[in-house]
Amino acid sequence: MTAMNVETLEGRRLRLSPLSPADSEILHEAVEASRLVLKRRVRWIGGIQGVEDEKAFIERSAAAAERGESFVWGLYDNRTGRLVGVCSLACMTEPERARARWGVWVRTDKQDKGCAFEAGRLVAEHAFRKLGLYRLYARLDPTNRAFRKVLKKLGFRYEGCLRGDKRLNSRWIDQECWGLLRSEWKK
Repeated sequence: MTAMNVETLEGRRLRLSPLSPADSEILHEAVEASRLVLKRRVRWIGGIQGVEDEKAFIERSAAAAERGESFVWGLYDNRTGRLVGVCSLACMTEPERARARWGVWVRTDKQDKGCAFEAGRLVAEHAFRKLGLYRLYARLDPTNRAFRKVLKKLGFRYEGCLRGDKRLNSRWIDQECWGLLRSEWKK
């Protein structure tokens, strides 16, 4: 990927905007509000101890976007302006493969309200139309039924399971593989 700025994406209920260092405190508050759930799903939560860790994450994300390697958006509620989660397109270091991994988390008190689906729809549209990607993929813990439901609703297809693929909380867990091709995308 060539270097690019992360564009703001506007939806009906959400605005996806690049995070800035000024968002460090609200991001940390959102992470803390969801820490127990996040601990079961992602490795990075153990490394987040304070606002400075969030600021470092935001700065690393901005640098990766400048290199065209990944894009990270804050999910902001259009009505309240409140940060409700984060999503990303990552693993874009091989331009000839024209693919990216999509990931999302929504703060615990905003889950089951369609935020992940709307974010996924906006990001898929951007990935296929603006970035010219051919394929999006996602990985998930098989126990994460909510994310699986979002992926299915977006049109992702189950592609298999990587057994014992990821170490999380001192145990090896499986990862389900899901993919979506540009030709399968429901506009």
